[in-house]
Order: sequence, then structure tokens, then C-alpha cells
Amino acid sequence: MFFSNHHQNVVYDTWYPGPYTLYGDVLSVGTPVGQKRKVCVRAEDLDAGPGRLNPSKYKTLVIEAGVCGLEKGFVESFPNLKDLIVEADLDRIPLTPELEKLLKSNQVILRGVFNSAAEQLAKKLGLTFIHTNLLVARHFEECRYERTTLMLCFQKGECPFIWEDIITPGISAGNNGGGTLRHDLPSDFYKGCTIEKFAHNFASRYTDAILRNEALIAFLREANRRGPKAWTL
Repeated sequence: MFFSNHHQNVVYDTWYPGPYTLYGDVLSVGTPVGQKRKVCVRAEDLDAGPGRLNPSKYKTLVIEAGVCGLEKGFVESFPNLKDLIVEADLDRIPLTPELEKLLKSNQVILRGVFNSAAEQLAKKLGLTFIHTNLLVARHFEECRYERTTLMLCFQKGECPFIWEDIITPGISAGNNGGGTLRHDLPSDFYKGCTIEKFAHNFASRYTDAILRNEALIAFLREANRRGPKAWTL
């Protein structure tokens, strides 16, 4: 992790949940765990430690939910950017000539939810938009100390899929077991699908979490309204 030397509430992480085939050299920016105050990130916040944060190393940049704004010059500082994932509820992404050149020359894929700043920017610049991955549910099995995470994932040129990540204690202290599984879905899996129908595809231990998943409910509603391959431009 890195911490901004100019803003105590700006934190960077080099780990991001999801299938590793989707993300390589990833950096996420957000706020400390438990921090409710949102932040606006600036280019100077890339002066971070411990050590030295090198933006040119990262190809995937994640703007987490704790961010309320991006100032000009921040995204432009990532010359090798390939994926821009916007989880924050931003009104807009400030577009400068430098950012437009970077996004177009690198053919950056913009990811976010429907009708987000990321989707609007992709439409404006004629770039690829793909819906951001969605957490479906998490479950903790006490008797086995087993944690399972289910995510609905989207990737360019592929069908949607469920990514299942299982972590269990290993046979010796400090080790973890488990594994990951990929379950492919039809490209129109959401067609006529309500949240109740979607929940029926999973074990009953996930049902309550899925039925309360507002982000998933919103996705299914809008995807059905849009029609075939709604999750991408």
C-alpha cells in the first residue's frame, strides 16, 4: 500500500478483487478502511510512500467509491494505462487534451456502471465501455472457516462469467487453501431475469445477500431495458 504525502485520506493499493486474468499491474485509489469522508484526488497525491509510487508501472487504474472527484492531471500521470475502472460516483471525468490523447492512443477500456461518467466519456471519445464487475455475494462457513466470494464479471471479447473465489485455512499455520472457479454465462443471461430468478442459480446460502444486492438489481433492470450485449459499447 501507498499513502499520499499530501493528503492523509488518500490511499493506494496494488490488489483488487476479481479474476487476475482481467487485471495486471493494477493500482486502486481510495480512502482508508472505515473512513466516511470522501476525497478529491490530485496529481500531487501521487507523491506517496513508503518507497516511491511509479505511475508508469500500472496499466489498470481503479477509482474507488471513496473518491468524490478527480482533478486534472491525475489520470494523465499514467502513461501506460489500458483499463480505467470507475467505481466512484463521479459527476464527470475532467477531459483535457492530454487525457483525450492518452485514452485514444492507448485505446483505454473504460469501466463503470450504466449511465456513469465512465460510460459517458467512452461514448464521447468512441472508446470501449464495459460494465464494471459486480459483487454477487459473500459467504463465511463457520464450521470450516471457509470464505467464498462470487462476482459477476465482464471482459472484452468474452462471454460474461461468475468468478468464484474460495479461501480456506491451510494445513499449517500461515497457509491458505481453496481456489478459484469460472462459470461462463450466456451473453444475454439477464434477458427476462429478475433478481429472484438470478438468485435461484446459486446455493440457498447466497439467496438473502443476492436479493438485497442493490447494484445487481439495478444492473438487471437496466440491462433488460437496453437489450442484447447491454454490458458493453
